[in-house]
Amino acid sequence: ELIPVEEIIYFKADQIYVTLRTAEQEYLIEDPLKSLEEEFPAQFIRIHRNALVSRPMLNGLTKNNDGHACVYFNEVDDLLEVSRRHLPSIRKTIKSA
Repeated sequence: ELIPVEEIIYFKADQIYVTLRTAEQEYLIEDPLKSLEEEFPAQFIRIHRNALVSRPMLNGLTKNNDGHACVYFNEVDDLLEVSRRHLPSIRKTIKSA
């Protein structure tokens, strides 16, 4: 099934599978995050070694119950943790949006 890139909110890796999340549904794919990041550099930004998120779908940063920085989205209530390494680039991306 082909999913339009504009509908993808994020990709999240879990061992050998990657979850592709849209507003309506989740899909399991086998493409590695590295190849997705290289194929769509303008659309997605890495927030953690296990996650890529859609730049247009990002709504902001918050902290979870453990005090870790997380991104939240326009379309879904999911929170995804941002690694300390990627936090400066995420802040910059959100500010410039």
